[in-house]
Amino acid sequence: MPIKLTDDALAPFLELMKKYDHYMTNRDLESLMSLFVHDDEPHSFGLHRDLSSRVALKNRFKEYFENNEVFEAEKGEPTVFLFGEAACICTTLKAKADIPVKIRVTVFVENHSGEWLIRHQHLSRSPELVE
Repeated sequence: MPIKLTDDALAPFLELMKKYDHYMTNRDLESLMSLFVHDDEPHSFGLHRDLSSRVALKNRFKEYFENNEVFEAEKGEPTVFLFGEAACICTTLKAKADIPVKIRVTVFVENHSGEWLIRHQHLSRSPELVE
């Protein structure tokens, strides 16, 4: 049965999200890739492309950084559900754009020897209107 985490139990997941944001902002490809599982089966689905290998994921981030794409968003408070050695992080982003959109973010992580690593991430446009 999943457990909804609160308070101090959220710390490792908030830290993971903080690192992800920091590495994206600083265009630190190698550090960003270190947040994903080390086998060849990470998955990323969503707004731009569906990716299902480390090479594809790394190439997409590299392309993103090289093309000077800028994505700014206000982040919602995450909800985290723990399932033993796995967890699901759910949050929203309000994209800062000419036409603001709300994006749902779901990140599935696994505990690998005490380190939480991303196995799957999914981004999709929310049907909710941006307030």
